[in-house]
Amino acid sequence: MKMRTIFLVFLLFSSIVLGAQEQQTIKHKVRWMETLYSIARKYKVNPKDIAVLNDLRTGEISRGQILVIPLPDNKVKEQKEVTLQDTLPAEAEPEMDDRGKSPCRDYTRPYDWEPVVSVILPFPETKTVSGFVDFYQGTLLAAEKMKKKGLSVLFQVYDWNEQPMDDLLSGSSLSKSNLVIGPVYSNQIGSTLAYFRNSNTKIVSPLDNNAEVWTSLFPNYFQVQPTLAAQQESLIRYLDPHNATLWVISEEGEETVAPGIRAILDKNLIGYRNFSYDVLQGREVTEVLRGLLGANPKNQIIIASMNEAFVSDAIRNLHLLLAYNNIPVELFGLSRWRSFETLDLTALHQLQVVLPLSAYVDYSDQAVKEFVEAYRTLFHAEPSQFAFQGYDVALFFLDALFQYGPSFEDCIENVRVPLLQNEFTFVRSVPEGGYSNTGTRVVRYLPDFTVELLP
Repeated sequence: MKMRTIFLVFLLFSSIVLGAQEQQTIKHKVRWMETLYSIARKYKVNPKDIAVLNDLRTGEISRGQILVIPLPDNKVKEQKEVTLQDTLPAEAEPEMDDRGKSPCRDYTRPYDWEPVVSVILPFPETKTVSGFVDFYQGTLLAAEKMKKKGLSVLFQVYDWNEQPMDDLLSGSSLSKSNLVIGPVYSNQIGSTLAYFRNSNTKIVSPLDNNAEVWTSLFPNYFQVQPTLAAQQESLIRYLDPHNATLWVISEEGEETVAPGIRAILDKNLIGYRNFSYDVLQGREVTEVLRGLLGANPKNQIIIASMNEAFVSDAIRNLHLLLAYNNIPVELFGLSRWRSFETLDLTALHQLQVVLPLSAYVDYSDQAVKEFVEAYRTLFHAEPSQFAFQGYDVALFFLDALFQYGPSFEDCIENVRVPLLQNEFTFVRSVPEGGYSNTGTRVVRYLPDFTVELLP
């Protein structure tokens, strides 16, 4: 009788324990683009624990599936973890999540890991005349280069215009991406980020500088095009405030560019003088500038404007002072000037204008020559700026995957790849936000009508 009583008590105790364990779980309905690992991160549990409770033989789950999720304090028995060890995909992503993010130097890439990289572009009906086709062809050359380095990539390309947005973004193949390059425009980027907000997929905006607005909202987002402020900041290292008088020349009432430049100079404790005028003042401005600049042995001048008429007038005035009065002037401008059609090219070179650019190709560079030759051979055309951009963006982020795996964001500052027309220096905009590129290429126009890429 005593043994029977003990047995009954044991059964009762076991049921209480099991009941308590059942109460420590919740149910989760799998949504589009969710993975076992993203769900585990969401609830701060081990993905293996979820797999054990749901009898998952692999890490694959499907939309609409109901999963039992253990609460963080509900530990799964060690022997069950050992049993499951061989049934999870051998991609190493869960191992990285289980341990926490490893130091960059400790990452070991699985020999058989094949990252999934997707490119989303708005291809037109006539694809032979599209810059976006050139961009895609540039990414293919980058993938080929990384293949020779030892990285095999599953490359997917999607036409944004081919199907409804929801169908494209909710597709099962796209959801498996480790890296998505594109889409192009800011509003399309926003929609894509919304679909991937709970995933570890990295989203790269390759072309639209207006997409900078998303960097503060999504931690896995990378904005390639540098902001105006980043371009202005890049001029600082070429200023010589100890040996030159620095001027900020702007149009009267200008409130877009000049305040930002003055704020950057103030932040860096660089002294400067202001001069503003109305473009309608005409020739009298030349005499005023002669009086202001003539007494200085060296003048460095930033024209803080993106108004083509004003910039053209200011350059004309400064060129006259250099040509007829031999007043020393070193001029600094903005990347937008490269698209201005009314600027005097001779004046730009004689004033040795310095411009920060988001992209610039040095055709004397050996790597550029090799790329041009390969592009001509494969595609029977000359590479456009889009082709160079596609190559640079794909090469940089594929190399990041190659070196540091799918969670490369914590090591992004260690990625050093020789690029063709860009400089990439990614920094986090806010603690929980994404990454902005602050890298620019700075060029100087020379009197012999060449352009020099500055270090």
